[in-house]
Amino acid sequence: MPLVVQPATEADAPRAADIERAAYAPNPFNPVLFPGPFPAPTAGESPRAMEMAKNLKTDPSIRWFKVVDTAIEPGEDNKQMIGFAQWHINDGSQVPAGPRTFGPGCNAEACEALFGGLDKMRAKHYGNLHHVQLRLLHVDPEHQRRGAGRMLVMWGVEEAKRLGMPAFLESSVEGHSLYLSCGFYDIDVQSIDCTKWGKPANAINYIMALRL
Repeated sequence: MPLVVQPATEADAPRAADIERAAYAPNPFNPVLFPGPFPAPTAGESPRAMEMAKNLKTDPSIRWFKVVDTAIEPGEDNKQMIGFAQWHINDGSQVPAGPRTFGPGCNAEACEALFGGLDKMRAKHYGNLHHVQLRLLHVDPEHQRRGAGRMLVMWGVEEAKRLGMPAFLESSVEGHSLYLSCGFYDIDVQSIDCTKWGKPANAINYIMALRL
């Protein structure tokens, strides 16, 4: 059935947060990064959705997009939205990243190694460049492998070409082949030894640039 890319708004934040949670649920490193316990959220509220909406309102570089399955009837649960992406047009208007903090339930050491490490790699490779960057990409597991992820990636590819800017992203092992097929290539690799947290494998992430 037809899939359509549309701009996403603050009203889409709860569904975007739900998709993100479902998409990352199988990640074997989640128990390392977020072992819990977590404070009980206020009824009817999603702390992650609130955080995402706040970022959208305060960072003018952010562009939100969603993929809608037009064969699904619109409803209050917004299940018609099956994919979400957060792109940044970093033309000098972006909000500088501050020091990271990690709340209750997080493994601060592991989170700093992963997320803080990615921050340092961004600064190393393109921190001083005007550029386009994909920061978030999530597709509902029930709708994966239908092309929604590719549609959201290609928006940024075409926008980078239109603006004449380089484009960058960070990729997990699971998403790596998609980005390669969309014209990105590896410029660096992050490998975190997780044996100290009981995992036999390293957590791998790729820093990728668009081949223009």
